[in-house]
Amino acid sequence: NPPTSKPTEAPTEAATLTVWYPDYENTSWLTGKCINDGPLPSGRAAYATQKECCEKAYGGQSSRACVSDFQDPPTQAPTESPTEAGTLTVFYPVYGEGEGFCTNDPPTDHGLSSLNGISTSATHAECCNKHFSWQKSGFCFSQMANPPTQAPTVTATEAGTLTVFYPVYGEGEGFCTNDPPADHGLSSLNGISTSATHAECCNKHFSWQK
Repeated sequence: NPPTSKPTEAPTEAATLTVWYPDYENTSWLTGKCINDGPLPSGRAAYATQKECCEKAYGGQSSRACVSDFQDPPTQAPTESPTEAGTLTVFYPVYGEGEGFCTNDPPTDHGLSSLNGISTSATHAECCNKHFSWQKSGFCFSQMANPPTQAPTVTATEAGTLTVFYPVYGEGEGFCTNDPPADHGLSSLNGISTSATHAECCNKHFSWQK
């Protein structure tokens, strides 16, 4: 007695992963959520639980969009221990405001939809050292909750002040230097190839010079 119709199969969820990651493609940071749909985007940070993903990728989200997507959402968003003045547990550089500084404010406070692709640091001081060590004014360090009496100094190498060398193309034939970027019209070294020594920089960028 054959069945009158083909047996139906129980639907299976489409490529469900065992990890969770922030969905930066389809939403802004303010309304973003964590998902476990496959495939995992290349280079995207992944977390063992949805809760951990929301805390790390969307900490401080005022809309609570991420935590409200839990199967059993909390009655209010989990609170995080504040770190210095902001709300995130990491610090990141802001280049487009004044001299530039580091913050742990929600990204939307500074016109960013997310921190995807932005270098982050565990502490305020580490972020300032990494991105704004060239500032003569020490402005980045002055924004810390407990700023040092003066900005930490960078060990001088040869004639400059930075510990790395970078190419300067717009002056004469071009050369390598470890001067503060501001000395050559640059706001930062973000996106610029750096080298450990002067010779390495020259070989990499100006080996054609006679």
